[in-house]
Amino acid sequence: MITISGQTVHKRTAIGRLQYLSKTHPELLRVPAGDPQAELAAFRKAKAEVVGRLHELYRESVSKVGELLAHTFEIHAMMVEDEAYSGMVESMIGAEKVTAAYAVAATGRHYAQMLAQMEDPYFRSRSEDITEITERLTDVLLGNRHEVTLTEPVILMAEDLAPGETMQLDHSRILGIVTHLGSESSHAAILARTMNLPAITGIAISDAWDGHEAVLDGENGLLIVDPDAETKASYEAKIQRKMREEEELRALLPLPCETKSGVKVPLLANVGSVADAAAAAEKGAEGIGLLRTEFLCLAGEDYPTEEQQLETYKSVLAAMQGKPVTIRTFDLGADKRAAYMNLPKENNPDLGFRAIRISLAEEEPFRAQLRAILRAGAFGKVSVMFPMITAEWELRRIDALFREESERLAAAGIPTGDIQKGIMIETPAAAIICDRLMPYVDFVSIGTNDLTQYLLAADRSNSFVTPYYDPHHEAVMRTIASVVRTAHEHGVSVCVCGELAADTTATEELLRLGVDAFSAAPNAMLPLKRKIRECE
Repeated sequence: MITISGQTVHKRTAIGRLQYLSKTHPELLRVPAGDPQAELAAFRKAKAEVVGRLHELYRESVSKVGELLAHTFEIHAMMVEDEAYSGMVESMIGAEKVTAAYAVAATGRHYAQMLAQMEDPYFRSRSEDITEITERLTDVLLGNRHEVTLTEPVILMAEDLAPGETMQLDHSRILGIVTHLGSESSHAAILARTMNLPAITGIAISDAWDGHEAVLDGENGLLIVDPDAETKASYEAKIQRKMREEEELRALLPLPCETKSGVKVPLLANVGSVADAAAAAEKGAEGIGLLRTEFLCLAGEDYPTEEQQLETYKSVLAAMQGKPVTIRTFDLGADKRAAYMNLPKENNPDLGFRAIRISLAEEEPFRAQLRAILRAGAFGKVSVMFPMITAEWELRRIDALFREESERLAAAGIPTGDIQKGIMIETPAAAIICDRLMPYVDFVSIGTNDLTQYLLAADRSNSFVTPYYDPHHEAVMRTIASVVRTAHEHGVSVCVCGELAADTTATEELLRLGVDAFSAAPNAMLPLKRKIRECE
């Protein structure tokens, strides 16, 4: 029996046979091209094939994992067609007379290394994407095919898993995922959480384990190869207990979400796609507390039209079957950007040109979104929420735009709804001047992820300051208490919608502080409901 420690990605447990996914990419030597024009033509043909396949993968993946994750393929397609990337490849083929495959590999290494060394976390994260599109292109040029067939349920084991590889696997036969490289925010990690699969990373993979039985302990970050009978029996019992617990949670579905003293607490869902909304409805969500709309911008070559947005919002409303839906306007910038936006390169994008700042600067796309939201109100209970607010003048400007578009639709005889307006409290500025902002809103939602990192000066994506990023910190709790107190004085309701909302160790304190509602990921719905029902 061999026990190896790694890093937890998703806290579930699996027992099964290991299957090693080998990725062999031969080192491409610098050899002269026999016919540079033929190599150039081969590259352009490969590029078109890869772009076409990426668009196919996007369409195939939307139904599996939702638009927010699937848009990775659209980003990859844009990167393949990027003028700088393609231009460097073609320049090498023409000037240095090398093969197309070598030029692609060299260009990929250049950009991947350059991005990996950047301080900006957004650009560092793009290094992984450059590597994948480079491998896709070289595979096509060399005629390589990396197809994996899963004949039985297995625990996948690989150095790393790129999104394209993972999406093309038969998900019904994946018991868990073990990788050497990657992090909690890697593509494989995000997919594991979306699919509710146990997963760990940081494991020194050995192909000698292929075919061996193993225990994947996602809760403690352990991989146990060839477990002895006692260890296996212990984990089998643990899995059975987990299954019983999940059955008990499902039994909560028809029960009201209320405390022991009978205080009803609305339990809402954070979603990023129509598929997510359907999953939230199945988990008993009483509405959507946060519909992220960025996926609409990241999947295309331009901002979504008013009609495209309206159809999406109507689909979410249909999935929720009459329950309320809160639509957050585009929270773009930082790590959510597309090439057509022409956003500036920033040293600290989390504190830069993002969210409502982009919306107020790019008025036409913002007006189109406001019109789509107003029109969606004719089909159900719709609210709108504005992110990254820091000043009163922003709300005055938003109100003016909202009023203008409402009057414009009315003049055209287009039906709209009575839309409630709210804001995200996710900056210290908004929390401090909360009293000045309340007259403009019907509700507020506290985004604890950004609020925590700004209050504690700890970047939540920076592993070096992980010990300092503490959503339970007294400063965070005092700030939440202050916002709740001020909002209630103005008759405004307060929802918590960050990761802290799903943290059941914080539920009782948040209720004690007077939080009115919780909005969390669909998978967190039932555990959170159980905890609320246990509170006085």
